[in-house]
Amino acid sequence: MKNAEYIRTEKSCIRAGERLTVGNFCVLPVRLLGKGKGGYSWLAEISVQDAGSGAQKMPAVLKQLHHEPCAYYAFGDKFAAEMSDYNTLRALSVLLPELLASDRARELLLKTYISGKNVMDLARERRVPPAALEQVSVLAERLCKAGWNLDWWPTNFILRETDGKIFYVDYECNAFDGRWSFPHWGRRVWIEGDGEYRESMKEVLEEGKS
Repeated sequence: MKNAEYIRTEKSCIRAGERLTVGNFCVLPVRLLGKGKGGYSWLAEISVQDAGSGAQKMPAVLKQLHHEPCAYYAFGDKFAAEMSDYNTLRALSVLLPELLASDRARELLLKTYISGKNVMDLARERRVPPAALEQVSVLAERLCKAGWNLDWWPTNFILRETDGKIFYVDYECNAFDGRWSFPHWGRRVWIEGDGEYRESMKEVLEEGKS
């Protein structure tokens, strides 16, 4: 495929338009959605067998874990952590994409696709609905009592378009630490966007060059 989008890691390569198999699913990567500190997420298309109408094509998200250095976070076994955190979040009844299949050797996770608006896009325009902010505040309080934190950065959340529910689309969770709680870490960015944060990071990078 000419000029294919691709992400190369230590163990595998994903290219837009090149099919691969994950578990029992035939997966067609379509386009790169974004990169986080733990991996790259792709919008993909999967084929699902339906008893009545044969094969049906559905959107999904394919996550490829990476091992690039992160200045503010120490990782161990990323794949094991993702699987463990997924089970923890399900037990805590957090709304999140279903894990459809995984591949440890290639460090791939195939998830259901949640259709809606990324909360960061809404936050940058200061358009996060009050009901959505209330949802995440209630969730944060509940998880605090249970001794857990999510990564509250708005890019990790989707406002589902069909019913206005907030979904956490990452699988990361950590033992509760007040420094990284929603009131101290996420709430302001949910309301005002990340402009101030980006400016401060720009200053840090410019200082590093001098």
